[in-house]
Amino acid sequence: MIALRKTAKTSLRRIMTLLNLANEYKDLGSLTLSLIDYYKLRHHLISGENKLISLRLPNGLTALCPLIPDYLKALSVTFDEIFIWRVYDRVKDFKPSEGNSVLDLGAFIGLYTLKNYKAKYIVAIEPHPLSYIILVENVEFNKLDNVLPLNVAIWDKDGFMTLYEEVDLVGSSSLKPLWQLGKHSKQFIVKTVTLDEVFKASHVKYFDIAKIDIEGAELELVRGGRMFLEKGLVQRIVMEVHKKVVPQKIFYQVLREIGFRLIYRLSFEETEIWYLVHVK
Repeated sequence: MIALRKTAKTSLRRIMTLLNLANEYKDLGSLTLSLIDYYKLRHHLISGENKLISLRLPNGLTALCPLIPDYLKALSVTFDEIFIWRVYDRVKDFKPSEGNSVLDLGAFIGLYTLKNYKAKYIVAIEPHPLSYIILVENVEFNKLDNVLPLNVAIWDKDGFMTLYEEVDLVGSSSLKPLWQLGKHSKQFIVKTVTLDEVFKASHVKYFDIAKIDIEGAELELVRGGRMFLEKGLVQRIVMEVHKKVVPQKIFYQVLREIGFRLIYRLSFEETEIWYLVHVK
């Protein structure tokens, strides 16, 4: 009986997911092709001699990804987060519209950017060298002239630091060696910049929405971007907060001091997704 209940709940959840996707993406042809690719990805049915595979997205765009096991796993997890679970747009006002300027911090190979490609302007930042190359490939392949990719890491000062690549999930590469301790395979020297410098380099005066997934560097991000954040030049933030790395009470106090209010949160085992609005 318990097994039957679990099966029923799983089936109901899948049906609701399909209904939500169909409601969000009206082109059922593109959605069907995307779900077929997604099924192949999840069940390890993707193979070939090419160095890149293509995953059709529900909105009709295409995501390219290296035919490397760590990247395919990270692609599957990221697709789940962005398109299936929708962890970054559960709140209506946090779904970018066509008139919005968007900051995608921790872009990986660009799925969040590709999902929200109709935004007025997107700055997509990814420090990992190979992920950044694929991010640029995805921007160019989909002919997005409103996206500025930057190959830097966000920190509280400009300089150079070591980026630690996680063994099983390359999308979780981090500047914090204690994050996922013992699970790092490769190391890269990457350029670090502050959020203040991102504003200057991109020539953007205001971001409507910032999606932030920077693997434990959340407090350093705020410290290095305080001048612009305090002015309300980022209106809404949806941010993954890593509970094992970031002291949540201290972090939230800092955010409150510069004018942000927490309006919604999703809690997972090791992380939370915070939805924040600037109210000063």
